[in-house]
Amino acid sequence: MGGEAGSRAAAVVLAAGQARRFGAPKLAMPFGDSTIVGSVVSVLVDAGVGPIIVVCGANAREVEQALSGHSVRLVQNPDPSRGMLSSVKAGAAALPEEANSFLVALGDQPRVRAEHVRRLLDEHQASGRGIAIPTHSGKRGHPVVFDRRYRDEILQLDASRTLRELVHAHAADIAEVEFSSDAVIRDIDTESDYQDELRRALAEQ
Repeated sequence: MGGEAGSRAAAVVLAAGQARRFGAPKLAMPFGDSTIVGSVVSVLVDAGVGPIIVVCGANAREVEQALSGHSVRLVQNPDPSRGMLSSVKAGAAALPEEANSFLVALGDQPRVRAEHVRRLLDEHQASGRGIAIPTHSGKRGHPVVFDRRYRDEILQLDASRTLRELVHAHAADIAEVEFSSDAVIRDIDTESDYQDELRRALAEQ
């Protein structure tokens, strides 16, 4: 079942990527009146999510500077080359026991809005399902909400597995939440993606 009514959701923000395709510490790049990762964290705070665990890697110093002034807990992934699951596990291990649910959010999705997060959490709770995934035009995106009972299963996943495999294994426990905005399925891998997202954000103002 989903979290109890009125329960507070925590968040794991994935910010350990090496940004090889971007060619620079992308999460610290300007976005609106903040940075890429700063925008993501601000949205989670505005949506009432907390605590917020930010998983860092090689660019930890840049991420920390980009989040100056934000109340977050920084967790280091000692080997981000092992893939996204290693960061999810590092973040899940740092979650407080009292969190009834948690989001796994991407640090490079700065156009996701607080209203998207709130609706996703509401739908997760109302559905009675253990997992809620945002979709746009039939494509699944992020952030993904998990009931806290999935925390232990994530932590026990073998390093050769992926979070996607875990989600597929629990297909009957998923609530898909359709959004009109493509923000939930877009992230920033390249300079071109970054410029596209800046333009789209400007058009949405």
